[in-house]
Amino acid sequence: MTSSVSSPVMVGRFGRAFGVLGWIKIISFTTPRENILDFQPWLIRKNDQWEELYFESSKSRVGSIIVKLASCNSPEEVSSFTNIDINILREQLPKLSNDEYYWDDLIGLEVINTDGVKLGVVQSLLATGSNDVLVVMGDSKRLIPYVSSVIVNVDLPNKSIHVDWGEDFL
Repeated sequence: MTSSVSSPVMVGRFGRAFGVLGWIKIISFTTPRENILDFQPWLIRKNDQWEELYFESSKSRVGSIIVKLASCNSPEEVSSFTNIDINILREQLPKLSNDEYYWDDLIGLEVINTDGVKLGVVQSLLATGSNDVLVVMGDSKRLIPYVSSVIVNVDLPNKSIHVDWGEDFL
């Protein structure tokens, strides 16, 4: 168990108990979704403390993943994890090339258009199937496609994203 964790990254969430032997459904935020199984330990936040958690087995089901947690042997034990976020240390993530970013890197960045107008701050991202979409909150909510024709530059050191997006586009 660890009490202080630097830069945890959310990669999923626990769903409902599955069966009678302590298995639980996993909602994965990784792409592909099975990649969540590549990371151990998982970090969860309980009682204002970070705890390490290990699974001993996993199975892919149609539309879902289930795991058997090492510490749970009944639906009652495992149900205490339902709706708890699954995190990992940033250091556990694979290194990306210079022009690639994790969603977590983009959240909180200020979005500025080519005219220098500050459009707002990235609150979250959406996966639409064809491309990802920045959810930007400013004077209004904007949905900005994360595509090369719109994204001019991502500047992590200056915490900004420059976009070719009109001020009147929502």
